[in-house]
Amino acid sequence: GERAGYSLNNGEKYDDRTALTFQAAKRADGQSFNMPLMDLRYNDLPSIITEINYPMPNRFRAEQPLLNAAYGSLQGSDGIFHFALSGPTWQGTHGKFDLQTPATFGQFPAAALMYRKGMVAPGPKVVTSVLKMDDLYALNGAPVQAPMNLEAFRAKDVPPGQAVPVTKLDNIDPLAFLVGKVGLTFDATGAAKSSVVDLTKFIDKNKKVVRSATGELAWNYADGRMVVNTKQAQGVTGFLSKSGKVTLGDVSILSPLEYGTVLVVALDDKPIATSGKLLLQIMTEDKNYGWQTEGDATGVRTIKNIGTAPILVKNIGGTVSLSRPDAGSLTVTALDANGYKTNGVGTAKSINLLPSVLYYVIEKK
Repeated sequence: GERAGYSLNNGEKYDDRTALTFQAAKRADGQSFNMPLMDLRYNDLPSIITEINYPMPNRFRAEQPLLNAAYGSLQGSDGIFHFALSGPTWQGTHGKFDLQTPATFGQFPAAALMYRKGMVAPGPKVVTSVLKMDDLYALNGAPVQAPMNLEAFRAKDVPPGQAVPVTKLDNIDPLAFLVGKVGLTFDATGAAKSSVVDLTKFIDKNKKVVRSATGELAWNYADGRMVVNTKQAQGVTGFLSKSGKVTLGDVSILSPLEYGTVLVVALDDKPIATSGKLLLQIMTEDKNYGWQTEGDATGVRTIKNIGTAPILVKNIGGTVSLSRPDAGSLTVTALDANGYKTNGVGTAKSINLLPSVLYYVIEKK
């Protein structure tokens, strides 16, 4: 639609898009490794991701907070700025650039804690590319560039006849960003040397699985699933029912949900194996009340009604279990949307997820 680049309107056409399978904007184009989450570090200086979000409409937004927190930590990103706050309170309805909604802001409690506390370890340098200053001034181009994501709203500002920025990774596999730190060094002396680790140890193109050099993250872009498995944070995001039972270091997850995110983090700076207080957080999909579309559910369709308040969250289901020996003595309490305790739901040996509960606190009494 004419206003699709900056607003959400009836009559517009769209397709849901998940980063987990590197789905291109147009399905016929196959896969695209264009991801603004990939943070290129310059001369080992501090680096931030200045703007990131999944614009609406897109039902696959529940993956974003965990992906950002996990890979922002792995890459050593010093800050991640989500676009855009629309006021001091929760949004009543979805707009084009959502943040204060259940699928995004609603996952910040566990995801932000994981990022801020460094529960995912920074990765080692896996690519260091050197660009001599003479080549820089001669506009010879860099051997590695950060992937770019030019949205429709900004694409309209490109003057006719000029090239639109595109992903350019001449000799470096873009999946290297999911393995560890990728850097570009501007060198005035000519003494610096480029280096690349053996990425085949971490990137399996046949199985379509990328593992971080730290061993804590694994991205399966065949099935559309990413897992976090650290001492203090364990979880999964993506197509859950297809994944079957996901067994991590101290947590196992089984859900009939087609798609969602489940994350467990320690709240007392201890490993999950010994923590006395943990947060279990779940998210599925959300949409406006009355949202209606027409067309193929797995392809391009037309918005018939953008809907109104309130925002609805798809019912949750599944089981989460802790494998530690004392799991049967750890109490589990459901929390409301504001984080206040409501009712007990058993022990951590087997937590049956309730349809309308996004958070649980797990405690040692």
